[in-house]
Amino acid sequence: MSLIRWPVLLLILTASAVSQAQVPTDDPAAANRALVETFVRAWNSHDMTIFDRIVTDDVDWVNVDGGHGQGREQVVGGHARVHATPKFADSVMTINRVEVALVRPDVAIVHIAWGLRGDRDNDGTPRQPREGVFTWTTVRDASGWRIRASHNSNRQTVR
Repeated sequence: MSLIRWPVLLLILTASAVSQAQVPTDDPAAANRALVETFVRAWNSHDMTIFDRIVTDDVDWVNVDGGHGQGREQVVGGHARVHATPKFADSVMTINRVEVALVRPDVAIVHIAWGLRGDRDNDGTPRQPREGVFTWTTVRDASGWRIRASHNSNRQTVR
């Protein structure tokens, strides 16, 4: 049996505390930025149990390929399936910009400029790094802010 060294244990405990920190509900922009950070953490760890916690039961999702999923089971399950394949298993997402516009106190539109590297085409061929934009509709309920709808688009590169 191996022992965990103190710096590693401290890092694990700190990460756990940070991931469980509550974002003040009186700051919708900060709360939605935290929601984006949680999504990226789910993507980069390929842990869709994290993703499952940040979407509504009736989530509506359009992916970059134009696929349309509705409901937690379809959307989270679909992400879990593709993240378990070579297509996204090594992918890493970065966030370049987040813009939050409050529609009502409990509804926001969030635009997220993202970058992605390490993903593959369906035939296993490595893709070039790419960029795109999410447009999310987020809602606040008793549990905090959640993703209600998402549309994802690749950004075309000018050559």
